[in-house]
Amino acid sequence: MRAFLDSLAVLSFLGTVLLLFAFAAMLNMVRELQAKLLRAQAAVPAAPTVRAVDRFGSDDGAPTFVLVVSEHCPNCRDRAHRLAAVAGPDLSWHAVLLASAERCAEWVADSQVLPVIDAALVGTVAVGATPTLVKYSADGTEEWRRVVGSDDDLDALLTVDSAERLSA
Repeated sequence: MRAFLDSLAVLSFLGTVLLLFAFAAMLNMVRELQAKLLRAQAAVPAAPTVRAVDRFGSDDGAPTFVLVVSEHCPNCRDRAHRLAAVAGPDLSWHAVLLASAERCAEWVADSQVLPVIDAALVGTVAVGATPTLVKYSADGTEEWRRVVGSDDDLDALLTVDSAERLSA
């Protein structure tokens, strides 16, 4: 009986060694595939970094700030309320709220913020997280985009001074 158990232990040890070799070979194949993928991605020309949306251009030469929001995001709702509070006719920029759900338009009702409800346009703008503020120049060319985490972030990005912040 002892010889049988010893043989079984030796066989299990050999099986473990074979599994380790198989795992090492598979890991090597994965690394080779990753390297090939990186080389293939590097060979493909990068997408143009400048995006333009004619709809966000303006005739008066003022930039347009577009706040991209999602309907199920409480942070988006708070940033939309803040944008509605600070946007006004005396500012040197235009404010737009971009969303895919009609409900989001209620967040900026009775304000100077133009709600644009267009799921296809949200896909075209293609932000990675919401709420995101995108600045467009007067010709509709994107200048920059930033994720907005708080009202202070939004105020800083809109360059709203502290006097306006306290009165809003």
